[in-house]
Amino acid sequence: MLEYATGLINVLEKNIFDLQDQERMINAPDRETAFKILFDTDLAESSVEEKSIEKILEKDLLSLKEFIHETVRNEREELFWFLFLKFDVLNLKIALKEKFSDDFQADFSFSCSVVPFSEIQKRVTDAKNKVSNEYLELIIEEALENIDKASEIEEVVDMAFLKTRVKIAKKAGELPLQIAKLEIDIANLKNLIKEKDQFVEGGNLSRDDLRKLLDLEEGAISKGLEKFLEAYNLFLIIKEFRNDNLEARLEKNLEKFLSKEILQKERDRGTGTDKVVSYFYRKINAHSNIRLIFFAKESNLSIKELKNNILPIS
Repeated sequence: MLEYATGLINVLEKNIFDLQDQERMINAPDRETAFKILFDTDLAESSVEEKSIEKILEKDLLSLKEFIHETVRNEREELFWFLFLKFDVLNLKIALKEKFSDDFQADFSFSCSVVPFSEIQKRVTDAKNKVSNEYLELIIEEALENIDKASEIEEVVDMAFLKTRVKIAKKAGELPLQIAKLEIDIANLKNLIKEKDQFVEGGNLSRDDLRKLLDLEEGAISKGLEKFLEAYNLFLIIKEFRNDNLEARLEKNLEKFLSKEILQKERDRGTGTDKVVSYFYRKINAHSNIRLIFFAKESNLSIKELKNNILPIS
């Protein structure tokens, strides 16, 4: 499956923004020198046309969206939805904030969404205007049923998205399903840490498992949970959180953990769905790291602090 996509990605990866480019950019003496390094990567064409980093990355993301859609739509379109509906969810949050907040007016939206932002806006204000994607429609329906005020938007939409994401993942492939389950575990873990009642079914770990994971008391971990910890190496992340109690660091470490798992699966198997998913996350993480590097150049963030916050790209 997806042999054509695998072959194309193998070619594209020869010029992808990689660890060497990233290291050169991190050590560049100033922003201008760092910017020139983009000309040696797959971001070169956009960099010639634009000087704004955000516009460069937006163009690259739109190209990525078009590429993945064209290469997977005939064999597994759900894979495309699995990867890109997250941007529709961000647009949904904006549209809902417009609806539930009198003083909120959106000044931007995500152009790389599967469904146009205007379509989402119409659906939020009029139930008759169903959106063209069945999975996004499920998310919108559940969100509207459970939101009473603006302060609930983030949590309610995220929970609805995770539930629907598992449904998409079951049709998208083995790795997407593993990712969706891990994302649910991570969301449930965060909610438990923040002492919130929300719990999404469909992950690897039960509520009791998560409590034991946070306690980490000797003899408290079941055999099933112990096996999970061995497989996914979450132990050190939770242990570090218990030592410093910094939620921001926990969030970043969990984000890194998920990315490492995805990239490792591609290294282990290297073709088909795994290849497409890994390529997507490498590009998305590269975008995040490039933003962070330019922020560091403009705000005198130390190289050590910068490196502590970059995401895996290989």
